[in-house]
Amino acid sequence: MVGVIKFRLSRKRHIPVFYLKDSKILDREWYPYELLDFTRTLIEKRKWRVANDGIRLEQTKMQLVLLPQYASLFAHEWGEWQRWYAPTSLEGKIVLDVGAGCGETAFFYFRKGARKVICVEPDKAALECLEENTVRHSWNVEILPEAFRVEMLKECKFDFMKMDGEGCEAELLKVTRLPTEAIIESHSLELTQTLAERLNGKVVANLDPKISLVHIPRLISNELASNHMAVTSNPAIGGSALASTNS
Repeated sequence: MVGVIKFRLSRKRHIPVFYLKDSKILDREWYPYELLDFTRTLIEKRKWRVANDGIRLEQTKMQLVLLPQYASLFAHEWGEWQRWYAPTSLEGKIVLDVGAGCGETAFFYFRKGARKVICVEPDKAALECLEENTVRHSWNVEILPEAFRVEMLKECKFDFMKMDGEGCEAELLKVTRLPTEAIIESHSLELTQTLAERLNGKVVANLDPKISLVHIPRLISNELASNHMAVTSNPAIGGSALASTNS
């Protein structure tokens, strides 16, 4: 259907992995738990099919169009999202979704009661799926088709931020605090420690030896936050940055 499932030992850890030979849809190595999680997700969604433009997952009247790599993330990270991606109630809230992909996390946040999701995503192929999912389900979504900029913290009005875009979390080194609560996926040990210390956060999960989740609590109200944050020039960083005006 989508290729022949093969088995081998992984190159780095030398543990069993599966991969799909000659597959244009799911072209990657899979650890056993990933393959099981992905299969379980497809079964739980009741209906699924492989299309030329990616994988379509259906749940009752809900259908998501996902590119293969995002479908695999959706499959084996859903449990982590449930545990960490909504630490407080988001009912009626606005979420800034940095690294929105095809809309799989927007789908998650709307299920959590979010009123609006601001999707930041630079990948053109993912954006096409995101736009299709938005139209299909009449989501209240604002799409920013670009990489994350630190100025977005001031330009966008939001109540909670989720950030999962490899490398973009380094932009947060230009600020000393965030205007809202946030969950950030960090992709290096050094950056994880620096972000936690700088933003008064806490490492809540280590997803693998390099990737961690950092929770940043809401320290001040949104109204006060707008007075604390300002765009400034920081020669040590290079270019503009956001900083506290009252520090």
